[in-house]
Amino acid sequence: MNLFESILFHLSGKMETPGQFGVFHIICFVLVILATVFLCLRFGKASEKAEKKLLFITWIVLVILEIYKQLIYSINFTDPVTWDYQWYSFPFQFCSSPLYLFPLAVFPKNERFRDAIRMFLSTFSLFAGLAVMFYTDDVFSAFIGINIQTMVHHGAMVVFGVYLGGRLIRENKMTLPHFLRGCVVFIVLLIIALIMNLTAPLITDETFNMFYIGPHFPCTLVILDQIYLHVPYPIFLIIYTLGFSFAAFLLFLLQKLLRLPLKKNSDKISGS
Repeated sequence: MNLFESILFHLSGKMETPGQFGVFHIICFVLVILATVFLCLRFGKASEKAEKKLLFITWIVLVILEIYKQLIYSINFTDPVTWDYQWYSFPFQFCSSPLYLFPLAVFPKNERFRDAIRMFLSTFSLFAGLAVMFYTDDVFSAFIGINIQTMVHHGAMVVFGVYLGGRLIRENKMTLPHFLRGCVVFIVLLIIALIMNLTAPLITDETFNMFYIGPHFPCTLVILDQIYLHVPYPIFLIIYTLGFSFAAFLLFLLQKLLRLPLKKNSDKISGS
């Protein structure tokens, strides 16, 4: 075992796999709520530069934790130590999207492009983060670090989803045309995932099912797993796309309903 492998060994501490709504889960849930409230109150009216800085710093943290996860999943602490990449954990799932989209909400100068990314993060990504925060059966493991990583990652999806939603409301960009641009981002990600799933057998025969929409392996997402088994594959893709889009649209509407009155009051105060 070399020095690098020794470091990984000491970073692979184990715990009893947390249960859904157990102590660990509830603590993480409360921390996400507190972080969301703090970010919205402290930086809700911050400059665009501050928003970008927050996104960039968070992105660095998420990338570091993702690299850690990939390493831990790939190493076997046998004698001698062996490495075997687990293709099922390749980071291009729905919930992996912040790894690729946070920088696209920071660096491009095209405002329409950035707004489409921000809309996706405040609706589609927010829904995915909330789903995992409520339903954790498939994300917790016996590794302490992996459990922290998954809660930080999905928690960040919730925190910044709500935060960016508030920012879009203040900028009068929580509109249907903006939402449709967020849908385009979703479709592009699905197309990339589908291409990867179709070409993956050329590289590996292990499980590889990005966004859980591949034709070679069954979908394992709740509800969708049953739909996958009982309808033709093209119909499954349509239901998958429309289902997530509908869930994102509901969050789009919910944020407008809950936050527009707050914005109106804020505008009245600032104008008086």
